[in-house]
Amino acid sequence: MQLIAEKPFLDQLLSLRDKIFRITKRMLISKEEAEDATQEVIVKLWQMDPEKRESFKSMEAYSITMAKNYCIDRLKSKQAQNLSLNEEIYFSKEQRSLLREIEGVNEMEWVSQLINGLPERDRMIVQLREVEQYDYEEIGEILDLPPATVRVYLSRIRKKLKKEFTAIQNYGTI
Repeated sequence: MQLIAEKPFLDQLLSLRDKIFRITKRMLISKEEAEDATQEVIVKLWQMDPEKRESFKSMEAYSITMAKNYCIDRLKSKQAQNLSLNEEIYFSKEQRSLLREIEGVNEMEWVSQLINGLPERDRMIVQLREVEQYDYEEIGEILDLPPATVRVYLSRIRKKLKKEFTAIQNYGTI
């Protein structure tokens, strides 16, 4: 079977490759397994009938679903079960705990940097509500804002921080 791909499709595949890898890596743990899974998903997308590919509302959503399903199949297989047992052997409980702790510290540093990058008013609202545990009325009095406005600002700030944090997790940079 001859594989023919158009440039826009290839560009789309290249842009999806890293996202597919991150998902497969998170599900399969092993870098090698994740690389194999990513390659399998890309090959399946490439071999798919172009008309069928064009019919998808979102190629990204479809490819992520394919990657997730492929990983689930791999995890159910006997070979994957052996791999996870090997992972347990290589890393003791304390080492896995330490790895999680290090990841948590890195995430807190990212969140701290994101908060520090906020405008002064937004930074103050986050500090007062999330760190100092003030209620909306107290924050409103301090900043001379109605409590409802504080709630709206805080909701928007949280959404913004979540979006930026998700971007960091997906792309690995600030």
